[in-house]
Amino acid sequence: MVAEMGISEINDYLLQDILSKLPAKSFASASCVNRAWNHICARILCRPNFISALSLNASLHEAVKEVTDKALSCPIRPQFAIVSICPFFNLNEAHGLIMEKLGTKIPIVTCATGGIMGKHALTDEFQEVKFPCYDTDDIFEPPSSGGISLTVAYLPGFEVDVVPLLEGSNINKFVMDTRNFSATVSGCTSPEAIIIFGDSQSDMKPVIENLDCALTEETIIAGNESCSFKYSTHRGNESSDAYTVALVFARHKNMFNGAGKIEFHFAVGAGVTALGPIYRVVSAKIRRNEFTTWLTAKREGENEILDGHEMLDDLELEMAEPLSSYDLYIGVRKRRKYSVGSEQIKSMMSLTYHPIQEGDEQYLYVGGWDIKTGDSFSFYTPDVNRALTSCGTVAKNFGKLKHKEMIGGFVFACCGRGETFFGKPNVDSSPILDNFPTIPLAGMYCGAEIGGGSPNLGNSNEEHEQDFPDTHLHVYSTIYLLMSYSSPSRP
Repeated sequence: MVAEMGISEINDYLLQDILSKLPAKSFASASCVNRAWNHICARILCRPNFISALSLNASLHEAVKEVTDKALSCPIRPQFAIVSICPFFNLNEAHGLIMEKLGTKIPIVTCATGGIMGKHALTDEFQEVKFPCYDTDDIFEPPSSGGISLTVAYLPGFEVDVVPLLEGSNINKFVMDTRNFSATVSGCTSPEAIIIFGDSQSDMKPVIENLDCALTEETIIAGNESCSFKYSTHRGNESSDAYTVALVFARHKNMFNGAGKIEFHFAVGAGVTALGPIYRVVSAKIRRNEFTTWLTAKREGENEILDGHEMLDDLELEMAEPLSSYDLYIGVRKRRKYSVGSEQIKSMMSLTYHPIQEGDEQYLYVGGWDIKTGDSFSFYTPDVNRALTSCGTVAKNFGKLKHKEMIGGFVFACCGRGETFFGKPNVDSSPILDNFPTIPLAGMYCGAEIGGGSPNLGNSNEEHEQDFPDTHLHVYSTIYLLMSYSSPSRP
């Protein structure tokens, strides 16, 4: 009789189904019952796992409990974690609480962001939430709102580790450390993907440009260019003395047969439009202490040297409203020489955006540096219609992946976007949600977003048509990173 059957006689697949529904702690205990149960538990854990949850609890301790309870509500072998928190929360405390819950043997990056995206840990409702801007000097009472997003994942066939760019170290060492980690794991100096975070007080442009030079186009790079962060490595080492940190995903060169295959899929949803003529820099005075460059320029093909007022007057003729109504940038197209280690110097084109500060009868003042005489540039402004069209393009291209088993995804969106930009909620995440509504999805609103790689499923061909390169450092855009899994073929 069925009622008289012993536990040892239960079909392995039924037992596997039961064990796979246990919370992580109970599952760990079950794996120690006997050798047969341990074998079944190992079989459950060999599949990829991607869990993400957010909480909007104003209490940091309660918010951490909500998201970690959700993450550990099923069996998982944590391989890495990414945490996004409201800037009102204490970064060091948040990172410490997450380490207490997940352990000290996985790489963890915790960052303060402009907002979070994901499914609520208690209601399972998907939300895009932007945090209010604040000045810490003006805070006298605890905030009435908060927020935290936690992503914990295991990707079989990959090794994931943190590579930091420490204060006082040089970019070349950071690039070489990244390549050496990948080469040790995979035999290839270019990893499959990098999720990178830059300190808000540092300039990420030379970091990304050197990575772009050193790695192949197949390496996908995504992340947050400007935030505060804390990280720990798989050895439990904590540090806050880095101004860039990268989670590097390298595929094992000796993957055992039957492991299946994980692939990364990348796209950019653009959000700016070029306006007016193309200019060529005549003079560029760099003010490093102010992180500013003073420019004069000529319209391409003309000889008249223009000051800031004259260039902005040109631009205003293109606009339907006064310039003060727009968030303006210049996109500088430049050719620079790079080298990694003892390798041959390589000449590369890049496109970088610089915010316009003001213009007068002498100069156009823009944020950042590394702008030189002879570089060309155009003016750019955010364009909601362009952003909506680009989201639609990304959604259409992601629809071509519906035959694949998606395990999870990340969204990195400019903090200028969101519901206030589009006039309706959840637009930034819609290209993934519309195609894969049930997969775990984590996102953050960034000080500035990073994204580059091949194949690029969502970028328009506008820059290519103008014979200009793609950029890894974007403005008013959204970066999408999806992961799919192909099960091992049965003999």
